[in-house]
Amino acid sequence: MSDTPGTTADAASTGAPSGADAPAKGGIAEAIFAEVQQMTAGGAMSKSDAFEAISTRTGRRAGTVAANYYRIARKRGGGAAPNSGRGRPRNSARASADVEAVLGKLDEAVKDLARLVRRQESEISALRERAEQFDQLKKLIARNP
Repeated sequence: MSDTPGTTADAASTGAPSGADAPAKGGIAEAIFAEVQQMTAGGAMSKSDAFEAISTRTGRRAGTVAANYYRIARKRGGGAAPNSGRGRPRNSARASADVEAVLGKLDEAVKDLARLVRRQESEISALRERAEQFDQLKKLIARNP
């Protein structure tokens, strides 16, 4: 059996009808959505645990299961985005200030790097001049043993 979406193997692994009754494109995602909704009803299980359980049962990756679930949730307009409601809310003014601070540090770092490169170019130029002088001295010494 193959693991190509929309095949009889996929239909059987989700509990969906097989053969001629196999779900049309998007049917697997619909079945996953319905199953996750059922598993998480009333707080019985978290969505991530439901994704893992379906993943284990079907052989699909948990990320693929989650992607199918959220695709249908977005289509229905009632699903939250993954990880929504987690972490602290960000104030857009604060986020903007954070971005400005990072850009300021980045700008200063680029300027420091440019100064270092110019200084290095100057040192390389001085070393080349000294090497040229050294070569001339070697030639003079070689002529006058």
